[in-house]
Amino acid sequence: MKPQPLNVTLLSAGLSIHGDVFLDHGISSFAIVDGNIVSNAGLLHIGQGGMVKGQVEGEHVRVDGTVEGDVHARGVLEINGRVIGNVYYYGTIRLGPRASLEGQVKRKSDLTIENAGSNVQQLSRTTSSV
Repeated sequence: MKPQPLNVTLLSAGLSIHGDVFLDHGISSFAIVDGNIVSNAGLLHIGQGGMVKGQVEGEHVRVDGTVEGDVHARGVLEINGRVIGNVYYYGTIRLGPRASLEGQVKRKSDLTIENAGSNVQQLSRTTSSV
C-alpha cells in the first residue's frame, strides 16, 4: 500500500487574504487572514507572526500567532500564542508558557455533522476511565 503524501498549504508572511479559507487538508499560516479558516483534516497551524481575524476550525489546531475570533478543535488544541475569543475543543488542550486567552474555554462532548441534505447527526464521544 502506498503511503499517502502529506498535503499542507503554506501561507507565508507578507501575504494578506480578505475572505474565508476552506481546505480539505492541513495549513500553516504566517499570513494575515481577514476571514475564517476551516480545515477538514490535518493540522491547522497559525504560525508566529500570523494573524486571523475570524473563526478558526480544524481537526488539530495549533496557535503560535494571534486569533481574533473563536477557535474550534475536534482533536488536539495547542495554544502558545494569543486568542481573543472563545475556545471550543473536543479532545485535549495544551497551553504553553506564552499562551494568552481572552474568552471562555469550553470542552464539548458532542460533534454535530451536517451534510448537503440538511440532515443533522449527533455523535457522542465516549470516555473511558482507567
